Amino acid sequence: MTAALAFEGDSSLAAPLLRLAERVLSTVARGELPEVLTALRAFTDEPSPAHYLAATRALHAGERRQKVALLGRGRRARSEGLGMDGLARAGLAPDLLEALRALPPDARNGRRLAIVGDLLETYRVIHARAAEADRALRLALGPIRPHRHPDRRHRRR
Repeated sequence: MTAALAFEGDSSLAAPLLRLAERVLSTVARGELPEVLTALRAFTDEPSPAHYLAATRALHAGERRQKVALLGRGRRARSEGLGMDGLARAGLAPDLLEALRALPPDARNGRRLAIVGDLLETYRVIHARAAEADRALRLALGPIRPHRHPDRRHRRR
């Protein structure tokens, strides 16, 4: 089919379209090939500026979707990694971390795991500060004797 592009119709339109098709068709996902091939066939069957524009737009759209999908996969893996790192830093048990890693990858889950990790880390920091403040207060006040409330039944009137 690419040979037909080079020899049929207006060569001023066919040559740039051929170069674009060679570059894009090897990277486009299989699900998008029918749309792109239909637009290319329309140009090869009846070369015209309108069919050229349609084929060019289909090729560029397929290439753009493929690049966005690749970027999304990288970002998703990075966000899941950050979520797992946050959970590990927060002190989540290793067996729970392994169970979470076995879940199917999802960008939203990666963000959720990062938020849960941040919350656990914040809780750990607050708990450590509260325990330190409690210890310092007990040292400053000395031993505290328990306060006994008088029994209400034996109260004098």
